[in-house]
Amino acid sequence: MRIELDRNVCQGHGVCQMTAANLFTLSDDDGLAIQPPNPIAPQFQDEGRLATASCPERALTVIED
Repeated sequence: MRIELDRNVCQGHGVCQMTAANLFTLSDDDGLAIQPPNPIAPQFQDEGRLATASCPERALTVIED
C-alpha cells in the first residue's frame, strides 16, 4: 500500500501526524505534512488508513498495491 499526499490541498492541521506519528511529520518551513515514505510498511498500514480517513482536507489518498 502507498499513501499519496497532495500538498496543494493540505492545510497543516496535523491530524495525520497525531493519528500516525510513525508515518507523518510536519514541515518546519510551512507546517504542512511531508510525504511519507512509500510503500507503507505492513505494521503501519492500519494507522495510515486511519490518518487518511481522518484528514479534514482529504489531502491523503491510500493506494492499495
